[in-house]
Amino acid sequence: MSKKAIAIIGATGSAGSFFAQKLARGNHRLLLFDHDTAKLTALVAEIRKINPAVDAEFMNCAGDASWEADVIIPDVPPGSEKELAEKIKQFTNRKIILSISSPRQAEDLETLLPGVRIVKVMETGNNSFRVEGDHIEAIETTKEILQSIGFKIEFSETNTNKNIKHSKINTMDTTKWVLDPAHAEIHFKVRHLMVSWVTGSFKKFDASVETNGEDITTAKAHFTADINSISTNNEQRDAHLKTGDFFDAENHPLLAFESEKLERIDDENYKLYGTLTMRGVSKKVVLNVEHGGITQDPWGNTRTGFSITGKINRKDFGVSFGMVSETGGVLLGDDVSISANVEFVKQAAAAQVKAA
Repeated sequence: MSKKAIAIIGATGSAGSFFAQKLARGNHRLLLFDHDTAKLTALVAEIRKINPAVDAEFMNCAGDASWEADVIIPDVPPGSEKELAEKIKQFTNRKIILSISSPRQAEDLETLLPGVRIVKVMETGNNSFRVEGDHIEAIETTKEILQSIGFKIEFSETNTNKNIKHSKINTMDTTKWVLDPAHAEIHFKVRHLMVSWVTGSFKKFDASVETNGEDITTAKAHFTADINSISTNNEQRDAHLKTGDFFDAENHPLLAFESEKLERIDDENYKLYGTLTMRGVSKKVVLNVEHGGITQDPWGNTRTGFSITGKINRKDFGVSFGMVSETGGVLLGDDVSISANVEFVKQAAAAQVKAA
C-alpha cells in the first residue's frame, strides 16, 4: 500500500501509544500529538528503539500540522470529541478517522461530523481486530494499515450492508443509549490468601446500548475499559497488574465486552450472553443483569439503569500468575467477581444531560 500519514491525537494514552508503537513497525509517517510534551518525548524514544528509521514527528495539541494526515486516530478522553471535531472538520473531505476507544466515541464523532469516513476498530482477541463503517474505501484502507503491521481482520462489514441485511428483522427504529459517567461504576474482587479480598475498579471506561425502540429484551451492549486506569488503592499493586503477569496493558490496553443476547428471567432479572476480550483472549461469558426500569429525569431525558454481576476465571484469559505463601496457601484465587452499576441516557436527549 502507499505510504500513509497517520496522526494520533492523544498519543500517550493507553490505546494511542499502543497503536503508535505498532505503527512504528510499518512504512508510515507518524504525527503524534498530546498535551504532555514530556510523555510524547519518551514515547518517541520508545518508537525509535523499535524502528530507528521511523518517520515520526511529535508536537503539542495546540499545533495544526496533523490535519495534513490521511488518517486520524484519536485517543481522546470522553467529552473531548467536540473539540476534536472543530479542529478537523474543514479537512474531513479527505480524511479517515479510526475510532479505537469506544463505540460511543464513534457515535459522537458521526453526529458531529456527518458524512465523514469514520471506521470503528475493535479488538476481538488473538491479535485480531474487527472494523466497521459505511465507507468501503475507508474500510479497505483501514484493513491494509492493520494488516501491514501484523494484525488480522476477523470481521468486516459496512453498517449500510448490515442495515439492509437486517431490515426485515428489525422493523422498529434503533434506539441508542449512551453511558452517563456520573452515574456509573465498575468493580472487581479476587480472594487474597483465601482469607480476604482484594478489590479494584476501572476509572476510565465507556459503554453503549442499542435497542429496538425501548424494548430492553432486544438490547445489544458494547463495553470497553482502559487497563491503565485500574485502581486498587495501592500504586505498587496497580503497576504490577498492568504488567505481563496480569493484564499486559502495553500490548492489550483495552478490556472489551460485546453482547450477543439478553435473556429475560422475570420482570427485573436477565442473563446477558456475550464475549469478553482481555489480554487478546476472547471467551464467552454469562452475566446476571438487574434492570432498574426506564424513567424521565427532571430535564426531560429518558434514562435506564442496570446492575450487573458475574464471575470469570482469570486463567481462562491467560492471567496465570500465582504465588504460594510460607504456609502453603495460594496468594490469589482464580475466580474474579465483577459488579457494575450503570445508567444510560437515550441518545436523542443526550446533549441535555446534566449531573444530578
